[in-house]
Amino acid sequence: MKIGDLVRWESVMNDDMDVYEQHYGIVMQISRTGHKTHSAKILFNDGEVCWFDTQRLEIVSEAR
Repeated sequence: MKIGDLVRWESVMNDDMDVYEQHYGIVMQISRTGHKTHSAKILFNDGEVCWFDTQRLEIVSEAR
């Protein structure tokens, strides 16, 4: 995962995990959070900016 990648994050809407939302955004920044873990600062299509563990994100399209 690198800056400029388009990523998808799925959020669970209820405890049954049957209903979820998909959110798409662009990776703006990567930060090391542990020895082998990283977090990514994501700009979502609604304008919201959040940090997420990169293991919770799926790359949809890689930046060139």
